[in-house]
Amino acid sequence: MLTATDGGNSGPIPEEIRARLHKRFPHSPLWAPAKPLPQSPWEVIRAVLAKGRADRLDDIQLAGAVYTVMASHGLITEGRA
Repeated sequence: MLTATDGGNSGPIPEEIRARLHKRFPHSPLWAPAKPLPQSPWEVIRAVLAKGRADRLDDIQLAGAVYTVMASHGLITEGRA
């Protein structure tokens, strides 16, 4: 994230300023809106395990569910199912 420097005080550029600059310079990636952070793999795994346990899946079914969701989110790119 870009920071503003003004005599030693620095911090992230406020979103309202970033939005105005993006409106003025729409093709500049410098002022594009900040992308949301992707969900971490651990959050994905925890969510799948919680849902699978609530559905009373056994360990093999849980492993398949975790693999499927990780692959669908692009977190696993190789290997066998």
